[in-house]
Amino acid sequence: MVKTQGVVHFTIPVANLERSSKFYSELLGMRILHKTPRMVFLKCGGDYLILGKSGTPIKPNAEGDTTVHHAFKVAAEDFEPSLEFLKQKGVAILRVEDRQDGVFLGRMAYFHDLDGNTLEIHDSRKIGVD
Repeated sequence: MVKTQGVVHFTIPVANLERSSKFYSELLGMRILHKTPRMVFLKCGGDYLILGKSGTPIKPNAEGDTTVHHAFKVAAEDFEPSLEFLKQKGVAILRVEDRQDGVFLGRMAYFHDLDGNTLEIHDSRKIGVD
C-alpha cells in the first residue's frame, strides 16, 4: 500500500481565475502564493489549495445538496462574525448546523463560491477521532 502522510493540496475548479482568486483571498482570507494562466496557488492557515481553471461546467451537487464540499476551519469566536461578513458581501448561506455527534463536531455553515462549488466554514470544536 501507499503510506500517505497527509494532504499536500486539493484543487477547486473555477471558470474565472481572477474573479475566483479575489473571492478566496478577499472574502475567505487566503493568501495568493503564485499564479499561472491555468492555476492560482493559495495558502489557508498551514494548508494549501489550488484554483484550477476548468473548461467544463462545474456542478458538483444537485440543487440544495451539500454532500460534495470543501471545509475550512475558523475559530469558534469567529464563526458568527464570519457568517455576518459573508452575508454582507452577498454570499447566501445555504445551511447552518451544530453537530453534536460524529467525526466532526461543532457549528458548520455551507455556502457557494462564485462557480457553485459548495464551501463550509467549521468552528472546529472537534475534528477527527483519536
